[in-house]
Amino acid sequence: MGVGLWTAAFFTTTLWAQDTEIEILKRQLREMQGQMQKMAERIEQLEREKAPETAQMKSSESQSPPATSPAPQAPATAKGIASAFNPAISVNGLFLGGFSSSPRKTRSLTGLDFHNGFNFQEAEFQFTADVDPYWKANFILGIDRRGETELEEGYVTSEEFPYDLLPRNTGLKLGKFFPGFGKHNLFHAHQFPFIDPPLVSQSVFGAEGLREPGLSVAYLFPSSWFSELTFQGLAGENEGLFRFAEEPERDAKRRGAYLGHWKNFFDLTDSTTLEVGNSYVAGRNSAARHKLSQAAGLDLTLKWRPLERATEEGLTWQSEYIFFSRDQGREESLTRGGGLYSSLQYQFARRWWVQGRYDLLGIPKFDDGRKHRWSTLLAFVPSEFSAIRLQHSYTLQENASPVNQLLLQFNYTIGSHPAHRY
Repeated sequence: MGVGLWTAAFFTTTLWAQDTEIEILKRQLREMQGQMQKMAERIEQLEREKAPETAQMKSSESQSPPATSPAPQAPATAKGIASAFNPAISVNGLFLGGFSSSPRKTRSLTGLDFHNGFNFQEAEFQFTADVDPYWKANFILGIDRRGETELEEGYVTSEEFPYDLLPRNTGLKLGKFFPGFGKHNLFHAHQFPFIDPPLVSQSVFGAEGLREPGLSVAYLFPSSWFSELTFQGLAGENEGLFRFAEEPERDAKRRGAYLGHWKNFFDLTDSTTLEVGNSYVAGRNSAARHKLSQAAGLDLTLKWRPLERATEEGLTWQSEYIFFSRDQGREESLTRGGGLYSSLQYQFARRWWVQGRYDLLGIPKFDDGRKHRWSTLLAFVPSEFSAIRLQHSYTLQENASPVNQLLLQFNYTIGSHPAHRY
């Protein structure tokens, strides 16, 4: 008898629980239906409010002058079309001041046109626009402190052709540009992480970096991480690697060069990324027998930026090694060497950065010995359009006296400036 009563009570409780759950679901469904009804009524109300405006617009169109009469809105329309085809223009300026214990050595080590005191460093004008649905053009003109103008870059890019003539995940670049060697060579002066370039970049490619006319083809592999392979055919104009200043003009004929770069990018966590790059460039130089000049590089970049404090804190560790050789075709004329740099950039507040970099030039060792340089930098960045940076560097040379330099730079941009590289 007790078992029967317990069983009846259990089933009664179960049925009551099921009924209660069903009632809750029904109530939630009624609430959703009510909300949908209110939304439908609101849509109808907006349509009724919009109806007189639509009718007025149609009435105005029907009463507009005939096609033979001049349309009042034509000037505005023509202006709008012209603005749509005008390029986006930006101007960047660099103002530099400082002191060096040896200005001549500072110019040689950094490639900067440096003099003690205040100097106008350079201005850069950039023009960017779509040529058509398939090509985008970018032109950058640089003006130095003497007022001399030079085309720094001028190229077009494309990632799509009509009739699918360009394979998927493939990009083209044609013109004069910074080839994809390493990490630092891709930057313009106002994009440098530090005020001056690394010692090894200055030693291998010269003050202007590796900048060449050519054609670039890049392919993005369909992998779970970002993996891009780039091949570039270049003119071979770089005076540091291919065209030697001491060679006669008749021997300075361009022989062409080629470059390969493989970039891999990994998301380690939501806040941390790792980029690894491998680069190689080679070509015949302007020496008497047109021997081979070549350079190989490895770069590593680790970035950390917490999502909850993305505008206030961040850390970047970047390192790069470059080896090069230049064969001038004479006995004991093979020049080879290498160097590296490693830098750390830490953003500790919304507008403040502190940075440090170590340079080592001479791995393998140069004839004039090795060079070591330690640099520290403090940056105040009011916005993405301006920055004030103070940098101190100490350079130790085996066969020369050390060099102390203190640099102060004001970096500013006006106009529509494209985003910088990540």
